[in-house]
Amino acid sequence: MGRFSALVLLAGKETPQLESLFFFFYYERLRIGGLVFTCLLVAGGISVLLWNKCKGTK
Repeated sequence: MGRFSALVLLAGKETPQLESLFFFFYYERLRIGGLVFTCLLVAGGISVLLWNKCKGTK
C-alpha cells in the first residue's frame, strides 16, 4: 500500500516550469504561424477578386 500511495503522490505532482515555458514558446510560434497563414489567405483572396479587373482586355 505504501508504494501505491507514493505513486499517487508522484502522479499528482505539478508540472515543472520547463514544460510550461516550452508550451509558451510553442504557443507563440503557433500564433505567429497562424497570422502569417491568415495574411497569405487574405492576399490570395484579394488577388482572386481583383484578377479580372487588373488583367485587362484582349
